[in-house]
Amino acid sequence: MLCILIIFCGAVIGLHFSRRLTKRREILLSFEKLFHRAQLQIGYNAGDLCEAFGENFASFPFCRSQPFDVQWERLIKQFTYHLTKDDISMLSEFTRGLGTADAEAQQKHIALYVELLQEHIRSAQEDIRNKTKVARIIPTAIGMAIALMMI
Repeated sequence: MLCILIIFCGAVIGLHFSRRLTKRREILLSFEKLFHRAQLQIGYNAGDLCEAFGENFASFPFCRSQPFDVQWERLIKQFTYHLTKDDISMLSEFTRGLGTADAEAQQKHIALYVELLQEHIRSAQEDIRNKTKVARIIPTAIGMAIALMMI
């Protein structure tokens, strides 16, 4: 009975790690959609960042009474468990220079970060393809090895 429990725990750990990989991709795709929506909104609302990013996938409330970059960092911190350090670094750098120019320059800035974000999304896809099987097999195999040693 204990052997089955150990194998089961290994399988659950493997599923957790593979789910974390897919969650990273989902979050990055959500940021991409947010950037596209904000890019369109900035053209309509003359560059108001709080309004442009107000409707977001995390239901994060941006307000005009605080600096946008401080609020952006708080939004990103919600996802530090699922994102890589490179993802977080790129998303943190997004606010540098944003809001200091006209609407057209801001739209170009967002377009640049959409391209950078797409590179991270491709990386996440590759990680899913390459690491998901390993993340599922290794913990289960370790659990089976422990169970065999216990017998």
